[in-house]
Amino acid sequence: MLINKILILFFILSLTIFKIVDAGYTLSVKGKKLIYTGANVDFKINEILLTSQKILPDYSIPFTCDTSVANSPVCTSIDMDFTKLAGKVLVKGANLKTPTISITLDIGTYQIPLPLPTEVKWEPPTMAGTAALMTGDFLLFGEDVTTLPGIYNSKPVSLGVSSNTDATKIMVKSPGGYGSMKVTFGKLSFSVNFSSPVVSSVAITNNQISISGQNFWIDKKVISVKLGEDDISASITSSDTSKILISYEPKYSSNSSLLISVGGNAQTLPYYVTIPSYPQAIDKSVSKGTGGLITISGKCLKGSGPSVTSVLVGAYTCDVVGAQISTEIMCQLPPATKENGAKDLKVVITIDGIKNTNQLLYSYGIPQITKIDQKAGTSLFTITGSNLGKADSVIRVVTGNSPTPSDLSVVGFDDEKESYLTFNLPTSSSKSAVTVFDGQDTSNNFDLTPTPYISSLKALPSTDGQEISFVGGYLDSTAKATISLLDARNQSVDCLDFLINTDSSSATCKLAPGCGSIKSTIVIGESSIQLGFNYQSPSSLVAKQMSDNKLQISGKNLGPNSKYIKLEINGNELSASSLENDTVSFDLPSSLLSDSYATISVDGIKNSDSDQLDIQLQPVVKSITPSQTSGSIVTVKGSFFNKKDTTLKIMVGNKSCDSLTIVDTQTLTCSAPQGSGLKNAVSFMVKDTESKLSSPLFLDYSPPTIMSSTSVKQAEGGQVTIYGTNFENTLITVNVGNKSCNDVSVIDSTKLTCSISKSTVDSSLANKKLSVNVTVNGQSANGEVFEYDNEALNTETPKPTLAPTKKPTEKPTEKPTPSPIEKHIENSSSNISNSLILIFSLLLLIQII
Repeated sequence: MLINKILILFFILSLTIFKIVDAGYTLSVKGKKLIYTGANVDFKINEILLTSQKILPDYSIPFTCDTSVANSPVCTSIDMDFTKLAGKVLVKGANLKTPTISITLDIGTYQIPLPLPTEVKWEPPTMAGTAALMTGDFLLFGEDVTTLPGIYNSKPVSLGVSSNTDATKIMVKSPGGYGSMKVTFGKLSFSVNFSSPVVSSVAITNNQISISGQNFWIDKKVISVKLGEDDISASITSSDTSKILISYEPKYSSNSSLLISVGGNAQTLPYYVTIPSYPQAIDKSVSKGTGGLITISGKCLKGSGPSVTSVLVGAYTCDVVGAQISTEIMCQLPPATKENGAKDLKVVITIDGIKNTNQLLYSYGIPQITKIDQKAGTSLFTITGSNLGKADSVIRVVTGNSPTPSDLSVVGFDDEKESYLTFNLPTSSSKSAVTVFDGQDTSNNFDLTPTPYISSLKALPSTDGQEISFVGGYLDSTAKATISLLDARNQSVDCLDFLINTDSSSATCKLAPGCGSIKSTIVIGESSIQLGFNYQSPSSLVAKQMSDNKLQISGKNLGPNSKYIKLEINGNELSASSLENDTVSFDLPSSLLSDSYATISVDGIKNSDSDQLDIQLQPVVKSITPSQTSGSIVTVKGSFFNKKDTTLKIMVGNKSCDSLTIVDTQTLTCSAPQGSGLKNAVSFMVKDTESKLSSPLFLDYSPPTIMSSTSVKQAEGGQVTIYGTNFENTLITVNVGNKSCNDVSVIDSTKLTCSISKSTVDSSLANKKLSVNVTVNGQSANGEVFEYDNEALNTETPKPTLAPTKKPTEKPTEKPTPSPIEKHIENSSSNISNSLILIFSLLLLIQII
């Protein structure tokens, strides 16, 4: 048992160490020679004989063998004639031990490989049954081939073979198809592509391309057709192996390449198709005297890329203008001459040497009028037609019974198409006959009856009323004429003695006073004319501030009634309060800025930009809040304050109220100076001049207050300190009880000192509060705060807190520094806490264990 296992293990090891070597020949082809190299063989190859080929004779291939290496002979053939390599194979050789004795070798038994076909080329036609030449080496080596197996479209096919006298060339019938297929030679299988399409001719007629050739296909979905840069595959209508029909309308004149691909197989060489231009029509007949720009329309009137285009109309060169498009060519046609004619001229378009093959004829034209239109409310007329010419044309007008025409100049024309001319007809004209002369020919006559119009007033009327003059044309002074006017409220306005002047271009009437806009309707005979106009806008305006809230504006054209007058100032619309003697008054709101741009309107008609109304309102003060005697922020109310104004100043007596700040248009603040008393005169200064529009204004200082005092001994007297508010040195007196407190000294607005004389001790005053009276500049205050012989009162009493003008910045509260004992207690507490935590942790650990 152990021995068997050792043997098995040894066998496995031997398999991994030793290799099993196969015996036999390998074949290689070098040039025209076959080389057989043996390995572990006991024979050599002397000759290969090809026989049984129906067309070619038998062909012998002798070999010379090198047997210097034991059991590994190398046998090399002579140079072969590849054209004769056809037929079944007979191999002759000899045993290496008996080399002189010839033996026949079976290629299967002796494992002798044969050369496989190489360099095989075959492009089967797409039409079934059509034979095509297949070329290659060793096509018939070892075979008498009459058919070849193949695979097309995943299905097996049989390919008929016709051999000839050259073994490298055989005719093979196509199964029909497109794209590629596989052909099999014995064990060798290779792919071939069907033949590429070939175009023999192309015809383009009636928007259809007919392509004739070979190797097309019956299924149009596998066919790709490109004409120049255009892929026209989607337009294929039908196809077979020799013809393709395509619905296609060419866009460009060109000599374009035609490339066809069938199932991915494309033409090897492009086919070129010539597409000529096809002019069909010309937009107009230009004047033969001036020539002009014409537009030729049609198909393929442009090359597919940058191209050279020329146009001949008869013997005239028509210079191409602007960029071409495939459906239009614009060109400048010169004037016609007698030598070259003007009728039925042949049009020839040449694009890159390709001329149109169809016939198109052209004739110059003469002026033709189709209509004449008058621009509403003017003397401007437009003649519409064809071949009317340009600036050099003349409009001839015969008016009324006059036999002599008037020649009028052209003021506007159609530079491109010559389809219209404009001119001004004299406003005195009536019914007329009009023609156009282009320098050689005269157009048809066209009757014209101008429509009367009124376009404007000679001058806008004053709001006081005046005679107005209407300006217009073609006004019949012999016809019945009336006029009616309505204002913006559709109320009738009189305009008396309406009269049309004999010049037929003006009319007058006497307009009543009014304002705003007017709609006029003038009826002359059967014609009704509408004209809107305005009374003159307010002008020569002067604004004056009359008081703190009253503004007067004087000027012209303010109208007959104040109710139609509005003032727009700083976004506010104010209605007039009165109008008298060309002066209008307004009541002003206090919120306006001092520097205000304004517009005034009378019944909706505003003053013009040339009559700007720049209103400078003088600021006005109306009230002021009281101040502390030490000076404090006071608020002043008034009107027309402007934050941009830096010229304002407030004085209290001869002292400035500093830090003046404009809060809004009705409020300002300032810091009042130190003072006292009531009705201190306040002056409001604007640009260093006292305002005369403000009412008299006075500042009151707040009266004093008594809060506490110190004490002295009755028998000794002495200095007393009194605390309160609004103390000030001006006219100050102090009384304690019924005694005067002399030598008053004001320390600040909250503290003063004075001296009380000694006196005989009065026991009735013991522990009794006495009244303290302080008078500052006529304002007094009382307080029972004094007491004799009370040492407790002599502790310094804190100053009373007054309302601050600005909120002081509060410092953050700092934590007081702990004493040493507090630190010790704090540290001891911390140590105890840490010890308890440690003990708890140990107990928890023991529980877990």
